[in-house]
Amino acid sequence: MKYMSNIVFVLLIIGLAAGCSEDKNPLPGVSHPEDWNTQSSVDFHGSKVLEVGYNSCKSCHGSDLKGGKTEFSCFQCHQTYPHPDSWNLITDDNFHGKYIENNNGSTDYCKGCHGSNLQGGRSGVSCYSCHPPEEAP
Repeated sequence: MKYMSNIVFVLLIIGLAAGCSEDKNPLPGVSHPEDWNTQSSVDFHGSKVLEVGYNSCKSCHGSDLKGGKTEFSCFQCHQTYPHPDSWNLITDDNFHGKYIENNNGSTDYCKGCHGSNLQGGRSGVSCYSCHPPEEAP
């Protein structure tokens, strides 16, 4: 009888461990850590998404990631971000200047990450680190 109890106990532990090992979702269930949008943080969402994928994001941001119950679309920041490697190459079709030019010179989309004054915002990267303010669009 004791032998049978031990077998049942071991099988139960193995079953639970197998079920838990399939769930690689370390993302917070209700809210994100304070540094969720800080690229240098260990809690940066980009690192977590690269690690486990974005399926767990869908429960709050919607199956299409366009907002869901949070009403915060991932595409508010990720239409052109992460930027392609050629984002700063003036001769490339993906050059950010061409993107702005194709949007009638508007930097409105940039402001979502770089701030309303383009001085860094939540990205921490100021457009003026490369562009003098009088030359920026």
